[in-house]
Amino acid sequence: MVSRQIKVLLVDHQTLLRESLGSMLGAERDLTVVGCAVGGAEAVDLAVTVQPDVVIVDADRPEGVMETFMQLRVAVRDSRFLVLSSHDQPALLQELLALGISGYLTKSVTVLELVTAIRTVAARDGRVVLSVARSSIERMSRPDDETSLSRREKEILTRIADGLSNGQIARRLSISEGTVKRHVHSIFVKLGAVSRIDAVNKYSALREGWVAVYESVS
Repeated sequence: MVSRQIKVLLVDHQTLLRESLGSMLGAERDLTVVGCAVGGAEAVDLAVTVQPDVVIVDADRPEGVMETFMQLRVAVRDSRFLVLSSHDQPALLQELLALGISGYLTKSVTVLELVTAIRTVAARDGRVVLSVARSSIERMSRPDDETSLSRREKEILTRIADGLSNGQIARRLSISEGTVKRHVHSIFVKLGAVSRIDAVNKYSALREGWVAVYESVS
């Protein structure tokens, strides 16, 4: 039985790293490197054309990773994103996780670990792959650190999780429905959520931690 081919797009501003990584991943029977790009419009245009299953984005870009990631996320919503970084950056990791990345790996991982991470996120089973120090995960898993949601926003999100409508939440909290709508909008923005269920799931992930398939020892 022939396994499904996983289409991978590489986005890295360094030519040598792009080509080396492409060569190594291309040697795997179930991985197909469908393109390599420096970033920006080139990466977006290529992603739209090839529709990759997994996009690997370099975090060590001179202009930063956020702009490139957001452009790609809008362009190919069905793709999964793995971010590669030279450093363990808890603040950046937390922000990217809230926006929907599927993995964050330091460049100290082996090729085997990277390949396994690609296969894991391509499986679309909801797991998130991390390769960071344990202290970073513990820091982000603390109840008061998981998001910048206000106390009221957390109250509203809890009731959203209970399946209440905006009107029902307003009556429960003795506030106007318009106020609830403004808080819900703020929650969506802070969590990078696209729906009420998505907001609940992302908040739960931030509170409870993620599946750390690999953990660096540095």
